Parts: sequence; structure tokens; C-alpha cells
Amino acid sequence: MLDPELIANYKDEAVQLRRDLHQIPEEGFAVKKTQAYLIKYLRNLGYEPEKVCETGLIVYIKGTDNDNPIAFRADMDALCITETADYDFVSKHQGFMHACGHDGHMTMNLLLAKYLADFPEKRKRSVLLIFQPGEEGPGGAKPMIAAGILKKYPVKAMVGYHLFPFVEEGKISTKSGAMMAQNSEFFVTVKGLSAHAAEPHRAIDAIVASAALITTLQSVISRNTNPMESAVISVGLVKGGTRINVVADEVKLCGTIRSFVAGSQNKIQRRITEICKGVELTHGCSIDLEFVEMYPAVINDERLYQIYQKLTKPEDRVIFHEVMLSEDFAFYQKEVPGLFIGLGTGNKDKGFDKNLHTSGFNFDETVLLKGMETSLQFIDYSDQY
Repeated sequence: MLDPELIANYKDEAVQLRRDLHQIPEEGFAVKKTQAYLIKYLRNLGYEPEKVCETGLIVYIKGTDNDNPIAFRADMDALCITETADYDFVSKHQGFMHACGHDGHMTMNLLLAKYLADFPEKRKRSVLLIFQPGEEGPGGAKPMIAAGILKKYPVKAMVGYHLFPFVEEGKISTKSGAMMAQNSEFFVTVKGLSAHAAEPHRAIDAIVASAALITTLQSVISRNTNPMESAVISVGLVKGGTRINVVADEVKLCGTIRSFVAGSQNKIQRRITEICKGVELTHGCSIDLEFVEMYPAVINDERLYQIYQKLTKPEDRVIFHEVMLSEDFAFYQKEVPGLFIGLGTGNKDKGFDKNLHTSGFNFDETVLLKGMETSLQFIDYSDQY
């Protein structure tokens, strides 16, 4: 059994680590300062971290049971968001912010490393700590896997965490099976013919055609998708036009498709393609359409979920209701049994109720100790995974 007071002793360390990392947010694979910070900390604990994919990092901590190693993944990258808070550890990198909690995810892995360094006798199961860049895009999990980390260290199970403000602070939350959605992106260029705005009859208006396209896309989910199969289409970016008195000859729009059921993505993409062809015929424009496959659905392993229920207290758990958010942790789950766990940060009284990917997202570092404790329980689990 873990000593709660012993875990609580790591609070100051959790605060320091998270706030240090919060001040140096970096995007995508360009996380060199973050990597350097992690390497220095881990080496000071006596470990020899290995660089992967240039800016990624892994640490293998050998335990008494080296036949059933377990991996814990933390993502490293931040978002291109300008922080609006005024506390004393705001981002020092203008225009970038850890608005998705990855500073907290890394901190939990570092706390785990420190605990196992402080108490080497607790290294019951060998552990692979993964620090992965590029989760927000273009996706760092696939390159990390392609680099051979799961062949060099054949782990039997993997656990990942995500901070969630829509889950009560300090609670842990997951579910068996599908938890987060598969996603793909679409990129559309509508090409028309420009003319003076006073003579629209001489033009092919790309804005009007785009408006028709965007409106029609809203019918795909409501009229072309089985209502029992959850799915979402959202257009998040539209760019077009040069002047208010000129009919636009080109509009670019981009969006995302989210779904859970196998095959839904293909069906939705076919329907979007058909709609684009219809808009071309109706409006006389031409449309270039490209789909980019992103992440599979996060599907939790049933056995790991049952182990999670054995290891954790009922009063600490809340049921997770699947969301249309996506996570490239799903790629690891295609290689080894995996469990993705939500860690609640939501506390309206403290002001910790701002959404992920917003400039006001923040949390109490104490919740990270719950993630650390849960990881240690998985390491201490006596049966095979």
C-alpha cells in the first residue's frame, strides 16, 4: 500500500516542475528547451535518458520484474495561444502556451522518476517513461513507435493521462472501450472568377459557393449518418476575398471530422466529396479537396480497465463519458494494450474551469499527485498484464 503522506511530500516538487515547464512552451517537434530541461532533471536523478526523434525522450527504469514492463506516456508540446493570466509563472515564449495540460503530464512522469529514484526498492515492475513531442499535431506517437522504442523495450501495457477541466478536481476518470474519437481533417479550395462587386454577373463568386458548401455540410451528420453512430463535422477556418468591392475568386476552408464507429470516416468523406461536386455544378466553380487522416479512436483495453478498477478507490473514480476530442495515444494502443485516464482539474471556486485550448486554462498542481499515485499502483500490481 502507498503511504498518502509520502505521496503528499512531493507537492512542492510538483509545483516547481510544472511551473518551470509552463514557462517554456514550445510547439510541435520544436521542443528543444523542454527536452533539455527534462534531460537535466532526469540525469540529476541518476538516469540516462535516450533521445528519440530528435526532440523526444525515453527513460527505462529496470525493476525486479523485467518480464512485464509498463510504459507511461507524457506529451511535451504546447499550443500557439497567447496566455492572458497574470500569475508569476506565465509563458516566457510570447504567443505560445501550455493550454492543454502537457506541462502537467510531463510533471507526473518526472515525479514518478523521482519517486523511483528516492525509493529504488519500490521498482517492482520495469518502467518505460515516454516523453513525446508533437501530440497536438502533426502527431508524434507514430514517429516514436517507428523509431523502435516498443521493440527495444517490449512493454506489456501502457498508460497515458490527460488533464480535464470538465472532470471534478482530483478525480480520475476513464472507461472501457471507445473513449475518444477518430479524426481526420479536410482542406478545400473553392476557385471562381473575380470581377467588380457592382458586376457580379461577370464573376463566379467563390464566397457564395463556399457559403453553400458550408451550409450543406451541416446536413451530412443529420441526414447521411446513422443517428446511433456519433460523428461531428466542424469547419474551423475560412479565408477568402481581397476587397469589399471585389467578387472573390478564391476561398480556402478547413475543418475536422470526428467519429467513433469504424467506417464512419470513409462514409462522411465520400459524402463531402459528392457535395463538393454538386457545388461545382451549381455555382460553376471548381473545387480542390484533400483529406488528411489524423488519429485513430482511443479504445481502452478491457483488462487494463478492470485492473484500474481494482487498484483505485471507488470514491476517487468517476465514469468517463466518451468525447469527440482526439489523441494520438491511440497509435500506441494499436501496438500494446493501453489505458488512457482523465485526471480532473475542474474547480469553479478556484477559477479552474476554463476549457482546454483556451488562454485561461489553469489547474492546481496537487491533482498531479493523484496521477503519480495511480501510476505507482500500476507498477506495484502483482499479476501479469
